[in-house]
Amino acid sequence: MSSNSTHEFPSPIGGVPFPEDLVPSILFSTLHALLIPIFVWRLVRSRTRTLVLLGVCCFTIERTVFHALRAYASHHSNSRESKGLETYFQTTLAGGYVTLGQDLMNVSRALFVNATKGSEILAREAKSNKNHKPDCGMDWSHLATLDLEDHPRARTFIRRVMFLVTMLFWAAIIIGIVASVDYPKVLKSGAYGTTVRGLWNTSAALAISLLMGLAHGAVWACYAIPRVPRQSTIWIVLIAALVTVVPVYRLYVLRFSTTSLASDAPGSLNSAQSKATFYVFHSAPEFLSAAILVSLDARQVFNTGLWGDRRRQDPESKV
Repeated sequence: MSSNSTHEFPSPIGGVPFPEDLVPSILFSTLHALLIPIFVWRLVRSRTRTLVLLGVCCFTIERTVFHALRAYASHHSNSRESKGLETYFQTTLAGGYVTLGQDLMNVSRALFVNATKGSEILAREAKSNKNHKPDCGMDWSHLATLDLEDHPRARTFIRRVMFLVTMLFWAAIIIGIVASVDYPKVLKSGAYGTTVRGLWNTSAALAISLLMGLAHGAVWACYAIPRVPRQSTIWIVLIAALVTVVPVYRLYVLRFSTTSLASDAPGSLNSAQSKATFYVFHSAPEFLSAAILVSLDARQVFNTGLWGDRRRQDPESKV
Protein backbone atom coordinates (compact mmCIF):
# COMPACT_ATOMS: atom_id res chain seq x y z
CA MET A 1 0.00 0.00 0.00
CA SER A 2 1.15 3.54 -0.62
CA SER A 3 2.86 4.85 2.48
CA ASN A 4 2.32 8.55 1.73
CA SER A 5 -0.76 10.71 2.21
CA THR A 6 -1.76 14.35 1.75
CA HIS A 7 -3.35 14.41 5.21
CA GLU A 8 -2.34 13.32 8.68
CA PHE A 9 -3.44 9.93 10.06
CA PRO A 10 -2.76 8.00 13.29
CA SER A 11 0.82 6.77 13.45
CA PRO A 12 0.98 2.95 13.41
CA ILE A 13 1.57 1.48 16.86
CA GLY A 14 5.12 0.15 16.95
CA GLY A 15 5.97 2.04 13.79
CA VAL A 16 6.93 0.35 10.54
CA PRO A 17 9.60 -2.39 10.87
CA PHE A 18 13.02 -1.06 9.85
CA PRO A 19 16.46 -2.74 10.09
CA GLU A 20 16.85 -1.61 13.72
CA ASP A 21 13.77 -3.72 14.58
CA LEU A 22 15.54 -6.96 13.63
CA VAL A 23 17.27 -7.73 16.95
CA PRO A 24 14.41 -6.89 19.35
CA SER A 25 11.92 -8.68 17.10
CA ILE A 26 14.02 -11.85 17.05
CA LEU A 27 14.52 -11.56 20.83
CA PHE A 28 10.80 -11.35 21.63
CA SER A 29 9.91 -14.02 19.08
CA THR A 30 12.39 -16.37 20.75
CA LEU A 31 11.23 -15.51 24.27
CA HIS A 32 7.60 -16.23 23.41
CA ALA A 33 8.57 -19.45 21.65
CA LEU A 34 10.31 -20.64 24.82
CA LEU A 35 7.03 -20.39 26.73
CA ILE A 36 5.25 -22.87 24.47
CA PRO A 37 7.07 -26.01 25.77
CA ILE A 38 6.28 -24.94 29.35
CA PHE A 39 2.57 -24.77 28.57
CA VAL A 40 2.70 -28.14 26.78
CA TRP A 41 4.57 -29.66 29.74
CA ARG A 42 1.91 -28.45 32.16
CA LEU A 43 -0.83 -29.71 29.84
CA VAL A 44 0.71 -33.19 29.62
CA ARG A 45 0.97 -33.60 33.39
CA SER A 46 -2.41 -34.45 34.92
CA ARG A 47 -1.51 -32.70 38.18
CA THR A 48 -1.01 -29.33 36.46
CA ARG A 49 -3.31 -29.75 33.45
CA THR A 50 -5.79 -26.93 32.86
CA LEU A 51 -7.33 -25.28 29.81
CA VAL A 52 -8.24 -22.07 31.61
CA LEU A 53 -5.10 -20.44 30.20
CA LEU A 54 -5.52 -21.72 26.65
CA GLY A 55 -5.90 -18.12 25.47
CA VAL A 56 -2.46 -17.29 26.86
CA CYS A 57 -0.96 -20.21 24.95
CA CYS A 58 -2.60 -19.04 21.71
CA PHE A 59 -1.38 -15.50 22.42
CA THR A 60 2.18 -16.77 22.95
CA ILE A 61 2.14 -18.69 19.66
CA GLU A 62 0.71 -15.67 17.85
CA ARG A 63 3.32 -13.30 19.30
CA THR A 64 6.06 -15.70 18.22
CA VAL A 65 4.77 -15.38 14.66
CA PHE A 66 4.11 -11.63 14.99
CA HIS A 67 7.65 -10.74 16.03
CA ALA A 68 9.11 -13.15 13.46
CA LEU A 69 7.16 -11.34 10.73
CA ARG A 70 8.36 -7.98 12.02
CA ALA A 71 11.92 -9.29 11.90
CA TYR A 72 11.41 -10.42 8.30
CA ALA A 73 9.75 -7.15 7.25
CA SER A 74 12.56 -5.13 8.82
CA HIS A 75 14.89 -6.21 6.00
CA HIS A 76 12.36 -6.57 3.16
CA SER A 77 10.86 -3.32 1.91
CA ASN A 78 8.10 -5.09 -0.03
CA SER A 79 6.79 -6.76 3.12
CA ARG A 80 7.23 -3.52 5.04
CA GLU A 81 4.77 -1.81 2.68
CA SER A 82 2.34 -4.74 2.51
CA LYS A 83 -1.27 -3.67 3.17
CA GLY A 84 -2.21 -7.08 4.56
CA LEU A 85 0.81 -7.32 6.85
CA GLU A 86 0.37 -3.83 8.30
CA THR A 87 -3.31 -4.56 8.91
CA TYR A 88 -2.35 -7.77 10.71
CA PHE A 89 0.24 -5.96 12.83
CA GLN A 90 -2.22 -3.31 13.99
CA THR A 91 -5.04 -5.83 14.52
CA THR A 92 -3.06 -8.18 16.73
CA LEU A 93 -1.51 -5.32 18.70
CA ALA A 94 -4.96 -3.85 19.39
CA GLY A 95 -6.58 -7.08 20.54
CA GLY A 96 -3.80 -9.40 21.69
CA TYR A 97 -3.04 -7.95 25.10
CA VAL A 98 -6.75 -7.94 25.99
CA THR A 99 -6.79 -11.76 25.77
CA LEU A 100 -4.27 -11.80 28.63
CA GLY A 101 -6.78 -9.87 30.69
CA GLN A 102 -9.49 -12.33 29.71
CA ASP A 103 -7.52 -15.32 30.94
CA LEU A 104 -6.58 -13.46 34.11
CA MET A 105 -10.29 -12.93 34.63
CA ASN A 106 -10.92 -16.66 34.06
CA VAL A 107 -8.48 -17.77 36.77
CA SER A 108 -9.73 -15.02 39.09
CA ARG A 109 -13.30 -16.20 38.68
CA ALA A 110 -12.31 -19.80 39.43
CA LEU A 111 -10.36 -18.70 42.51
CA PHE A 112 -13.11 -16.50 43.93
CA VAL A 113 -16.04 -18.82 43.14
CA ASN A 114 -14.39 -22.00 44.44
CA ALA A 115 -13.49 -20.22 47.68
CA THR A 116 -17.20 -19.62 48.38
CA LYS A 117 -18.29 -23.25 48.04
CA GLY A 118 -19.35 -25.27 51.04
CA SER A 119 -18.89 -29.00 51.52
CA GLU A 120 -22.38 -29.80 50.20
CA ILE A 121 -21.84 -27.91 46.93
CA LEU A 122 -18.48 -29.57 46.40
CA ALA A 123 -20.12 -32.96 46.94
CA ARG A 124 -22.79 -32.16 44.33
CA GLU A 125 -20.14 -31.14 41.82
CA ALA A 126 -18.19 -34.34 42.43
CA LYS A 127 -21.33 -36.38 41.74
CA SER A 128 -22.24 -34.44 38.59
CA ASN A 129 -18.76 -34.40 37.01
CA LYS A 130 -17.47 -37.35 34.99
CA ASN A 131 -14.15 -37.43 36.86
CA HIS A 132 -16.01 -37.55 40.20
CA LYS A 133 -14.17 -34.45 41.39
CA PRO A 134 -15.49 -30.96 42.17
CA ASP A 135 -14.78 -28.17 39.69
CA CYS A 136 -11.66 -27.14 41.59
CA GLY A 137 -10.13 -30.50 40.62
CA MET A 138 -9.14 -31.49 44.16
CA ASP A 139 -9.54 -35.00 45.48
CA TRP A 140 -13.01 -35.29 47.02
CA SER A 141 -11.82 -37.80 49.62
CA HIS A 142 -9.72 -35.01 51.13
CA LEU A 143 -12.40 -32.33 50.89
CA ALA A 144 -15.00 -34.64 52.44
CA THR A 145 -13.13 -34.48 55.74
CA LEU A 146 -13.54 -30.70 55.90
CA ASP A 147 -16.58 -28.79 57.09
CA LEU A 148 -16.53 -25.83 54.69
CA GLU A 149 -18.98 -22.97 55.05
CA ASP A 150 -21.05 -22.10 51.98
CA HIS A 151 -21.47 -18.53 50.67
CA PRO A 152 -24.12 -18.81 47.92
CA ARG A 153 -24.92 -15.09 47.67
CA ALA A 154 -21.27 -14.14 47.21
CA ARG A 155 -20.88 -16.88 44.60
CA THR A 156 -23.90 -15.69 42.62
CA PHE A 157 -22.67 -12.09 42.78
CA ILE A 158 -19.18 -13.05 41.55
CA ARG A 159 -20.55 -15.09 38.65
CA ARG A 160 -22.83 -12.28 37.50
CA VAL A 161 -20.09 -9.68 37.71
CA MET A 162 -17.58 -11.91 35.91
CA PHE A 163 -20.09 -12.64 33.14
CA LEU A 164 -20.44 -8.90 32.58
CA VAL A 165 -16.65 -8.49 32.66
CA THR A 166 -16.31 -11.25 30.05
CA MET A 167 -18.71 -9.43 27.72
CA LEU A 168 -16.83 -6.16 28.22
CA PHE A 169 -13.47 -7.82 27.48
CA TRP A 170 -14.94 -9.13 24.23
CA ALA A 171 -16.21 -5.63 23.47
CA ALA A 172 -12.69 -4.22 23.95
CA ILE A 173 -11.25 -6.87 21.62
CA ILE A 174 -13.89 -6.38 18.93
CA ILE A 175 -13.65 -2.59 19.00
CA GLY A 176 -9.86 -2.75 18.66
CA ILE A 177 -10.03 -5.26 15.81
CA VAL A 178 -12.71 -3.32 13.91
CA ALA A 179 -10.57 -0.18 14.11
CA SER A 180 -7.43 -2.02 12.98
CA VAL A 181 -9.11 -3.66 9.99
CA ASP A 182 -10.01 -0.16 8.78
CA TYR A 183 -6.47 1.15 9.31
CA PRO A 184 -5.45 0.97 5.60
CA LYS A 185 -8.32 3.35 4.82
CA VAL A 186 -6.80 6.13 6.93
CA LEU A 187 -4.34 6.78 4.10
CA LYS A 188 -7.23 7.69 1.82
CA SER A 189 -9.42 9.78 4.11
CA GLY A 190 -8.85 11.85 7.23
CA ALA A 191 -12.34 10.90 8.44
CA TYR A 192 -11.26 7.27 8.73
CA GLY A 193 -8.28 8.38 10.80
CA THR A 194 -10.54 10.10 13.32
CA THR A 195 -12.75 7.01 13.56
CA VAL A 196 -9.84 4.59 13.95
CA ARG A 197 -8.18 6.73 16.60
CA GLY A 198 -11.44 7.05 18.52
CA LEU A 199 -12.11 3.31 18.48
CA TRP A 200 -8.54 2.48 19.54
CA ASN A 201 -8.82 4.95 22.42
CA THR A 202 -12.15 3.43 23.46
CA SER A 203 -10.75 -0.11 23.40
CA ALA A 204 -7.68 0.88 25.43
CA ALA A 205 -9.68 2.87 27.99
CA LEU A 206 -12.13 -0.02 28.43
CA ALA A 207 -9.25 -2.47 28.89
CA ILE A 208 -7.69 -0.26 31.58
CA SER A 209 -10.99 -0.06 33.45
CA LEU A 210 -11.46 -3.83 33.35
CA LEU A 211 -7.91 -4.64 34.42
CA MET A 212 -8.03 -2.18 37.29
CA GLY A 213 -11.40 -3.62 38.22
CA LEU A 214 -9.85 -7.10 38.40
CA ALA A 215 -7.05 -5.83 40.62
CA HIS A 216 -9.49 -4.11 42.97
CA GLY A 217 -11.71 -7.20 42.91
CA ALA A 218 -8.77 -9.34 43.99
CA VAL A 219 -8.09 -7.06 46.95
CA TRP A 220 -11.78 -7.16 47.89
CA ALA A 221 -11.88 -10.97 47.66
CA CYS A 222 -8.77 -11.27 49.81
CA TYR A 223 -10.59 -9.63 52.72
CA ALA A 224 -14.22 -10.52 52.00
CA ILE A 225 -13.81 -14.24 51.22
CA PRO A 226 -11.89 -16.07 53.98
CA ARG A 227 -10.57 -18.94 51.84
CA VAL A 228 -9.00 -16.79 49.10
CA PRO A 229 -5.19 -17.03 49.53
CA ARG A 230 -3.44 -13.68 49.79
CA GLN A 231 -0.55 -14.87 47.62
CA SER A 232 -2.95 -15.68 44.78
CA THR A 233 -4.47 -12.20 44.91
CA ILE A 234 -1.00 -10.67 44.83
CA TRP A 235 -0.32 -12.51 41.56
CA ILE A 236 -3.61 -11.22 40.12
CA VAL A 237 -2.80 -7.62 41.08
CA LEU A 238 0.75 -7.91 39.71
CA ILE A 239 -0.32 -9.36 36.36
CA ALA A 240 -3.18 -6.88 36.01
CA ALA A 241 -0.75 -4.02 36.65
CA LEU A 242 1.68 -5.37 34.04
CA VAL A 243 -0.97 -5.78 31.36
CA THR A 244 -2.36 -2.31 32.14
CA VAL A 245 0.95 -0.78 31.05
CA VAL A 246 0.09 -1.72 27.45
CA PRO A 247 -3.20 0.20 27.04
CA VAL A 248 -1.75 3.16 29.00
CA TYR A 249 1.11 3.27 26.50
CA ARG A 250 -1.35 3.00 23.62
CA LEU A 251 -3.44 5.89 24.93
CA TYR A 252 -0.29 8.00 25.14
CA VAL A 253 1.01 7.36 21.60
CA LEU A 254 -2.39 7.42 19.90
CA ARG A 255 -2.25 11.21 19.94
CA PHE A 256 0.56 11.15 17.39
CA SER A 257 -0.04 11.48 13.65
CA THR A 258 2.04 11.20 10.49
CA THR A 259 1.66 11.75 6.74
CA SER A 260 3.79 8.76 5.76
CA LEU A 261 4.26 5.28 7.19
CA ALA A 262 7.97 5.45 6.37
CA SER A 263 8.50 8.89 7.89
CA ASP A 264 11.00 9.33 10.71
CA ALA A 265 9.65 12.74 11.70
CA PRO A 266 8.66 13.38 15.33
CA GLY A 267 5.40 11.62 16.11
CA SER A 268 5.77 9.01 13.36
CA LEU A 269 6.73 6.36 15.98
CA ASN A 270 9.59 5.30 13.69
CA SER A 271 12.44 6.97 15.58
CA ALA A 272 14.86 4.91 17.65
CA GLN A 273 13.41 6.34 20.86
CA SER A 274 9.83 5.54 19.78
CA LYS A 275 10.79 1.98 18.87
CA ALA A 276 12.50 1.54 22.25
CA THR A 277 9.39 2.71 24.12
CA PHE A 278 7.25 0.33 22.04
CA TYR A 279 9.33 -2.69 23.02
CA VAL A 280 9.61 -1.57 26.66
CA PHE A 281 5.99 -0.57 27.27
CA HIS A 282 4.08 -2.80 24.82
CA SER A 283 6.06 -5.94 24.05
CA ALA A 284 7.85 -6.43 27.39
CA PRO A 285 4.73 -6.22 29.64
CA GLU A 286 2.92 -8.63 27.31
CA PHE A 287 5.74 -11.16 27.54
CA LEU A 288 6.20 -10.83 31.30
CA SER A 289 2.46 -11.26 31.91
CA ALA A 290 2.28 -14.33 29.68
CA ALA A 291 5.46 -15.76 31.22
CA ILE A 292 4.07 -15.44 34.76
CA LEU A 293 0.73 -17.02 33.85
CA VAL A 294 2.37 -19.91 31.99
CA SER A 295 5.04 -20.51 34.64
CA LEU A 296 2.64 -20.62 37.60
CA ASP A 297 0.88 -23.85 38.47
CA ALA A 298 -2.58 -22.42 37.81
CA ARG A 299 -4.38 -25.37 39.39
CA GLN A 300 -2.64 -24.84 42.71
CA VAL A 301 -2.24 -21.05 42.75
CA PHE A 302 -5.75 -20.26 41.51
CA ASN A 303 -7.56 -23.33 42.87
CA THR A 304 -8.95 -24.29 39.47
CA GLY A 305 -9.63 -27.53 37.68
CA LEU A 306 -9.45 -28.28 33.97
CA TRP A 307 -12.10 -25.78 32.87
CA GLY A 308 -12.25 -23.21 35.66
CA ASP A 309 -15.73 -22.05 36.62
CA ARG A 310 -18.17 -22.42 33.71
CA ARG A 311 -21.38 -22.84 35.67
CA ARG A 312 -24.16 -20.27 35.73
CA GLN A 313 -25.58 -21.86 38.87
CA ASP A 314 -24.78 -24.65 41.30
CA PRO A 315 -25.76 -28.25 40.46
CA GLU A 316 -29.06 -29.32 41.97
CA SER A 317 -29.17 -31.82 44.78
CA LYS A 318 -29.92 -35.37 43.65
CA VAL A 319 -32.17 -37.19 46.07
